[in-house]
Amino acid sequence: MLVTGAAGFIGSALCHRLLSPGHRVVGYDDLSRGRRECLPQGVTLVEGDIRDRARFDETLSAIRPDCVIHLAAMHFIPDCIARPHDTLDVNVEGTRRVLERCRGSAVRSFIFASSAAVYAPTEGACVEDTTPLRPMEIYGESKVAAEQLVRAFHEDTGIATSIVRVFNAVGRHETNPHVIPHIFESLRTSDVIALGNIAPRRDYIDTRDVAEALLSVLDRSNGLRVLNVGTGRACSVGDIVESLRRILARPIVVVQEPSRVRETERMLLVADIKKIRRATRWSPRFHLEESLKDLVSAYGL
Repeated sequence: MLVTGAAGFIGSALCHRLLSPGHRVVGYDDLSRGRRECLPQGVTLVEGDIRDRARFDETLSAIRPDCVIHLAAMHFIPDCIARPHDTLDVNVEGTRRVLERCRGSAVRSFIFASSAAVYAPTEGACVEDTTPLRPMEIYGESKVAAEQLVRAFHEDTGIATSIVRVFNAVGRHETNPHVIPHIFESLRTSDVIALGNIAPRRDYIDTRDVAEALLSVLDRSNGLRVLNVGTGRACSVGDIVESLRRILARPIVVVQEPSRVRETERMLLVADIKKIRRATRWSPRFHLEESLKDLVSAYGL
């Protein structure tokens, strides 16, 4: 199978998991954010950009995968806001080119990694078929547009297609300076952390659980499905800091940094995961505190 964005945050965790049942895995990554050293032995890496038609077509023709898992994207929100043209080019046009190459190929299953950012702000859990899609920024807009392309691909080809809306991933090998790696990098040298708004609540899911969810979707792929991948539990950055005070037994102090406060903020983003549980029998295994303890070990704290 072929995994785009394989050397990235979720991609590297997925590749580790895919090797366990004996899949032959080829990764495709331009290494603009991903890191080659995060990939396990046994994964063949092709260095390339998904927008490079010749390179991607050559790769697809050479390996003839029966499944493509498309993770490659620009997804660090500040970068996306600063570079809207690049965001649309990679996330929408890049996806279009991947889908074009999959038509008429050996591919029989396609999994697209979308995002919780597609949802409208809501006071409850996001449900795949009823919560409106109304993104708050360009990243979410790019994912809505890409989802439309993926739906059209399924309708035209009949290839088994899954759209998975991943909530806030947490774990080792983060490739973007999101809030959790920022917290851990700060704690390496100080008990003081500069943060923005620490009240909004998010659904943090371990990358090992995301990988397991994607594998369960792959094993039961048929038709067109849209599935949330989260835990169904929400917590704030303030809650995370409090957990780390307890885990580390350190007097961690938060200082608000104005540059880190977003102009518009979504106060709650949490998944309803009943649909994926029914469809695949998957459930998350790692509580956020377990993920934090694993990161404490990874960062040597």
